[in-house]
Amino acid sequence: MESYYYTFPNTNARLGGPQIPFQFVQGIDKTSSMSVQACPFERRITFADTDAAGVAHFSKSAVIVEEAIHAFFQNSGIPILDSSTAWPIVSLQIDYSAPLKFGDLVQIALKPEKIGSSSITWNFMAAKKGTTSPALQGTLIQCHLNPATGSPSPIPEPIRILLKN
Repeated sequence: MESYYYTFPNTNARLGGPQIPFQFVQGIDKTSSMSVQACPFERRITFADTDAAGVAHFSKSAVIVEEAIHAFFQNSGIPILDSSTAWPIVSLQIDYSAPLKFGDLVQIALKPEKIGSSSITWNFMAAKKGTTSPALQGTLIQCHLNPATGSPSPIPEPIRILLKN
């Protein structure tokens, strides 16, 4: 069964930033709660991402997923790093089901599954563009941190509302 993944609708406008539309992404199939909302991100697997066999190295998966989250934050007007905000990854779990190879164009879909007082749990998956099954999927948890204190801090209400909608 083919699923369609939509992006968060014009979230940037809710934080007062310019409206940057997301693209509609079709063709990533997954029978989970991610079918409701997802933020798509496309990225090509580069030579630097691969091991000696030309397959994307497992360690680069975390980088690619973080790039997708950063793209969502930037397009939504959410600060990634400033004097009062940082978003370190505190937990990451990835399951691999197919290789991603040098030159592959990959679609990454992500969804904020749980928004805690100072953390976001993201579900994500990635598939080679044009395929219907994920190459990898998993969960990533980010903590909202105050860089000045190095301690977790509450997620600001405008960001919380944006993520829940």
